[in-house]
Amino acid sequence: MSYVRLEAWIGGEWLQVDAVSVTVMDSALTLSFEPQRSESGYRSLIWEPLENFLREYREEPIVVVPLGRNLPVMFGPGAAGPFRLAETPGK
Repeated sequence: MSYVRLEAWIGGEWLQVDAVSVTVMDSALTLSFEPQRSESGYRSLIWEPLENFLREYREEPIVVVPLGRNLPVMFGPGAAGPFRLAETPGK
């Protein structure tokens, strides 16, 4: 079985995204992204929440946290992405 995961273009390569975060008025809001098994899973649990998050906080800097040993990356207001969904083999 394959999985669908969220990736972002960072530093010239596609990296799997672990989380996307924003800080507003001294409070942080973070979305975490686990790989999903189905198309409906990635639409309802990954893509739609990400679109809403980026639209809601388009005037704020966004931090993208790649999975693994990569350091978080901050994007200026409205500049986060591009993002894509990628299919990977099952675990």
